[in-house]
Amino acid sequence: MVELPPKDRGIRRSELHVLLKLYPVFRRYLKDRDKAKRDKETGYDPIRERNGILAVKAFIDLGPTFIKLGQILSARSDLLPKEYMKAFESLQDKVPAAPFSDAQKIIERSLGKPVDEIFEEFDREAISGASLGQVYRARYRGSDVAVKVNRPNVKEIVRRDLIVINRLLRLAKNRMESFLYTSIKNVIDDFSLRVYEEMDYVKERENLKRIWGNLSARNERVLVPNVFDEISTSEVLVMQYVSGTKITDIDSLKQKNYDLKNLAFRVDLLFLKMLLRDDIFHADPHPGNISLSDDGNIILYDFGMVGSLDSDTRYSLLELYAGLVQTDPDMIIDSLLAMHALSPAANRGIIRRSMELVIAGMSGKRVEDREVREIFEIANDVIFEFPFKLPQALVLYMRMSSILEGVCLQLDPEFRFISVLRELLYNEGLLNEFYSRQLREFGKKAIISIEKGLDVLPALKRRLDETEGVVEMKRSKSIEISIFLGFGLLALVYFFHYDPLISEILIPVDLAIFVYSLIRK
Repeated sequence: MVELPPKDRGIRRSELHVLLKLYPVFRRYLKDRDKAKRDKETGYDPIRERNGILAVKAFIDLGPTFIKLGQILSARSDLLPKEYMKAFESLQDKVPAAPFSDAQKIIERSLGKPVDEIFEEFDREAISGASLGQVYRARYRGSDVAVKVNRPNVKEIVRRDLIVINRLLRLAKNRMESFLYTSIKNVIDDFSLRVYEEMDYVKERENLKRIWGNLSARNERVLVPNVFDEISTSEVLVMQYVSGTKITDIDSLKQKNYDLKNLAFRVDLLFLKMLLRDDIFHADPHPGNISLSDDGNIILYDFGMVGSLDSDTRYSLLELYAGLVQTDPDMIIDSLLAMHALSPAANRGIIRRSMELVIAGMSGKRVEDREVREIFEIANDVIFEFPFKLPQALVLYMRMSSILEGVCLQLDPEFRFISVLRELLYNEGLLNEFYSRQLREFGKKAIISIEKGLDVLPALKRRLDETEGVVEMKRSKSIEISIFLGFGLLALVYFFHYDPLISEILIPVDLAIFVYSLIRK
């Protein structure tokens, strides 16, 4: 019998442990998912709710990697029944801190000196413990600082768990639909990349500085801790300690006479601006990562989990928002197709009818009174029935939106994100950008159509020459129409002279028609 290396023996033992924990969870999940696809009731199924809670307990028992993975899954409406999503949303990144002696070894190995030689004071009790790291208070060169340290052996634990997860996923491949396997595999692959980035404090330091640069350029009322680069490494991050009142400490906020409705509006607007305006957004707005300073500034912490949207995805997301708030099935489908969330081969008629049924169930309710979860429910109830792949770019966005709404509803039970969205669209100019993009797309298509039309003109000319006598009068009329259209477009350019974008589109179209009229001559 071949003796396995110690590392492989550890993986095998872990594999068996994970299998015993997850197998019953997986079996219940597949049954619940199939039943949820067949059921059309709007209420919660208590059995699925119980099974979702059992799944979360199993993830907690399996440790840091699974806790993080469960947090990502909590936003996957394409994979989880809504009862499971509700259970996974409660999964918090709270793990008892490791002994300080373990953290001390990491600090001293990374910084090359004993803790007492680097810091004037160091509190041995962690102020927060998470699945991947823990935070301590200290004093450095006269400043209060927060020292974030990786958990002992966390990278090795994550590496081992990911090997086990991928092995078990391959074993389960034949027990699920191919698109479901592909979607879960995509989640694991994306998670494998992100979780290592979150453990890399050099990356987090870069994220912090990029986000702060964007916020300060807009003069936002936001505080972000400064980083002490000279004593920060990939395993240790030393930042300015910025104290404030936790965003969900409602009693303390009321005692300080803060306007909680306005605060909910400001917090949501801040994150939507990052999402729709900037090249990077903070993707983990849970209550522990947001505070309020005594002078009313929002304080942001923990920049390990971030996301970004490219311009095409951002445009499609705006289109999806517009379709959701206007309950326009075609606009919703168009945006999902543009984001590659739906296959172009999908039966549009069936999807549209399903969407209309869900939308009809919400009739009689003003858009302003709908919550973000309820609006996503329109899409969720439909996409859960069809082969759907949530784009990786939107995974963190959906999780961020869900957590953020929960925070804002604690501040203001009557909070509605539609009012924030309108503020962003109208007063921040995003609506103009959206329409400008639509005009650009229209202009490009118009020019392409004209170019294609010009390509057939030689053949058309030969045909006209063959029947010159018959078409002479028609040609004359066509030239008059072309000239008329040309002058009409020039008039539009003059009328919209204040908008360079429209001129950009109309002038090439006008020139193309003018060239067309010359060729016809």
